[in-house]
Amino acid sequence: MATAYETKDIQVLDYPENIQRRPGMYVGGTGLDALHHLAYELIDNAVDEALAGACTHISVDIHSDGSLTVIDDGRGIPTGMHPQKGRPTLELVFTELHAGGKFKEGSYSTSGGLHGVGVKATNALSEWLQVRVRRNGVLYFQRHENGLPIASVQILDPATDKIIAEVGQRGEAKAIKTHADKKLGTGTEVAFKPSARFLDTTDFDFDALARRLQVIAFLLPGVTVEVTDHRRKKKRRKRFRHDGGLVEYVKWLNDGRRPIHRVPIEVTRELDDVAVDVVFQWHTSVDDSEIVSFVNTIPTPDGGRHVAGFKSAVTKAINQFASEKRLSKGKGQASIRGSDTLAGLTAVVKLSMHDPLFTSQTKTQLASDQVQGIVHSIVYEGLLEQLRKKVALGKTIVHQAQAAAQARVAASKARSLVIRRSVLDATDSGLPGKLADVSKGTPVEQTVLYIVEGDSAGGSCKMARDRRYHAILPLRGKPLNVEGVKLTRLLSNNEIKAIIAAVGGGIGADFSVDDMRYGGVAILVDADVDGDHIRTLLYTLFWRYMRPMVEAGRLYVAVAPLYLLRKGKRARYAYSDRERDAILEEWRPQGATMQRYKGLGEMNPGQLRETVFRISDAGPFTSSLRRVTVEDVHHANRIISTLMGKSARNRRTWLLERWREEENGENGDNNES
Repeated sequence: MATAYETKDIQVLDYPENIQRRPGMYVGGTGLDALHHLAYELIDNAVDEALAGACTHISVDIHSDGSLTVIDDGRGIPTGMHPQKGRPTLELVFTELHAGGKFKEGSYSTSGGLHGVGVKATNALSEWLQVRVRRNGVLYFQRHENGLPIASVQILDPATDKIIAEVGQRGEAKAIKTHADKKLGTGTEVAFKPSARFLDTTDFDFDALARRLQVIAFLLPGVTVEVTDHRRKKKRRKRFRHDGGLVEYVKWLNDGRRPIHRVPIEVTRELDDVAVDVVFQWHTSVDDSEIVSFVNTIPTPDGGRHVAGFKSAVTKAINQFASEKRLSKGKGQASIRGSDTLAGLTAVVKLSMHDPLFTSQTKTQLASDQVQGIVHSIVYEGLLEQLRKKVALGKTIVHQAQAAAQARVAASKARSLVIRRSVLDATDSGLPGKLADVSKGTPVEQTVLYIVEGDSAGGSCKMARDRRYHAILPLRGKPLNVEGVKLTRLLSNNEIKAIIAAVGGGIGADFSVDDMRYGGVAILVDADVDGDHIRTLLYTLFWRYMRPMVEAGRLYVAVAPLYLLRKGKRARYAYSDRERDAILEEWRPQGATMQRYKGLGEMNPGQLRETVFRISDAGPFTSSLRRVTVEDVHHANRIISTLMGKSARNRRTWLLERWREEENGENGDNNES
């Protein structure tokens, strides 16, 4: 029977509870990406000052207590009393939703902030946040706890940090006049400590923040950005300045690749108040293309209208040039498609516009309708013009696209042939015989395919699973390392073919998330070196040949417990040494016993059933499944190429660099000025 639904059941949530109740709406989740999003909101505000020409230096500090500070030398957040609200503007910026300086024309020509929400989300999801503003020759200070101010905005003597007045109170002007230091300059410093009440992790990743800041340095020529990690005895620091801008960025992205033209192509134009800056360079690694996009320096990893306009423009320009030079009339020549023109292409697409429209608050995809046509027009005309001026280059690019088209057709035929002639021990359905599939009738989105290390563990998992939701595919040994391997060899490997057939989405350019036979794919391996290697090999396969599945958030790692602890009738599982120690401390270890699982094969079906394959009200996607996400596509490509590629020298160099970082802490400059 339905419960009553009355007026009293309607709730109105005020700040900060509206954000704290649903952090995913504002920062995209509660994991590491969400944690970094809190920092990026502050960093992006500093970047907006640089875009306005008011900031030349941005620094980020990670502190040993888990807090993070962002400092810029911009104009400083306005601090006076707001005429409509009757409260200090500095306080409104951090506590009043949809209050900000990005709505009014003139304050910022372009910016990443749009809705006046970002820094409020950072504040609401923090244990504490405090802001210091250098302005009018004095310091303005306010501290917030759990999203709300604990005192008024205070004015500090810059020489002593003592309180000399409060904003909006009598004596404010006189105190400023008396204590002002004309050499103080302007700027903003915001420090915050993320709250474990609302986030699953509060431990910042130094390398991820450093990568984001280096990209900012590429996008803001002449601006110095740095990040310092104070959490260890030998602090780590990276500093970036890239005066070469997007051209230097593309060359950096292509490091280790062999470009087919030394000087990147650059197209920079403005149309209808939308500025388009595009730099691109083709290289010989046709299976490795990369398009990085931004809107007002905000990364848009999911692309959007501007990327769609760019891709269609490149395809049209290359086909038009090929037609003009009669390069597309060869006998048996396959027609050039969009994927062929993008083969071996590295490009950076940067859009600058006022009031862009994104698909969500996390700003990962641009939705502004008018942008696609503008970008298409600018890129098409600009690229075609340069191809006509540099005919030899144009012909080289066309020939590479034609070769990619021929390879695409041949690969498609090879895939079909190999799959038809599969030598797998398969059932009549074409699925591998060792696959224990889900029962019929369960919606696809509620099912998970577990790829399990070893036949022994696979047998236990088959007995432990709920066959309505869980499919099991055991692996015999380690799968093939597919990095740099030709498609024909990849498709001749039995384990790889079994995975392709079981997942069901296809392979390579033919892969489609919509054709997958399961809602998710989970890797389940032992917690040892061999298990780590197998997981890495599978990561490489999925990223190189089933990447849309990863990007759609449908790849997981299944986490099995490391320990079973017992004391009397009580039994608890621990998934880490830290969790084990916490349980033992709680129990006071006298009389407690502990079993360490060296591998999945040591767990009986009952233990697997109540841990890895436990079904909750939320369905099969429980806490034992950790989604695999990629925050930085270029970094993922580079790591896989280095660690899984054929060059032992590159691997050794990478490992030595990591070792030096750990030993020395101080990294010095990275291509600064």
